[in-house]
Amino acid sequence: HGTKEYFEFGSETGVEVNTRVLRELYGWHGHLLDGGNEDPSIPLHQEFFTPSNIVDLLKKYDVSKELDVLSVDCDMDDFYTKREILVGGYRPRVLINEYNVNFDFDWSVSTKAKPVGKETEHEYRWQGDCYFGASAKALILLAKAFGYTPVFANAVNLIFVRIDKAEELGLALPSPDIFGSLPRALHPECSGKTWTVIDDQVISNSVDPSISHVEFANGMDEIVLDAITYTSPKRISSIDNMQWRVFRERTE
Repeated sequence: HGTKEYFEFGSETGVEVNTRVLRELYGWHGHLLDGGNEDPSIPLHQEFFTPSNIVDLLKKYDVSKELDVLSVDCDMDDFYTKREILVGGYRPRVLINEYNVNFDFDWSVSTKAKPVGKETEHEYRWQGDCYFGASAKALILLAKAFGYTPVFANAVNLIFVRIDKAEELGLALPSPDIFGSLPRALHPECSGKTWTVIDDQVISNSVDPSISHVEFANGMDEIVLDAITYTSPKRISSIDNMQWRVFRERTE
């Protein structure tokens, strides 16, 4: 099934990527993108990708609309970039998306979209704290609107499949309600940061191709959250990091 085509961005040097095994062991082909690295032998292209230019980059590298695997890792604009790809008509069979594991499944939030034209400026880049990406629930709701369902999650990525393709193969699909791992305290605290709320209206707008990225991003409610980090007195399973976070809306 498929043509063994992948596309992955946020690839760093290409060593620690989701598609490496597919390329090296199973003969898959495709392209990697990263803002600071290049290696023509993979091929890894040095490109700075944003929600505003990602579809143009897909066209530049002649990516098929129905490629087999798409892997999304933007650090900040994951939700918005994923939306632009899907509303642009790209329908990968398998979609891999980094998510923010600090949030439990009650939260449907994303970082604010970076201002267009200022994406490379330091203040709008990831600062190494827990303010990055989007919660599992937000990404699952977005994927569902485009016909995808989650089938796997670890502490870094969510993996989705196209429901129609899975049904063609007769695959049994798990309930999307069980996904998003238990929240873990990943990276230093990010209290006082402003997030966007991914609600039903946002998801409804996401599938409308007439709504531009800027209009889409500007049409969201915002919320300021504080984080409290807890440490477990016991070791649970094989997880080394025994800290987790609870977020609360700042009311002052």
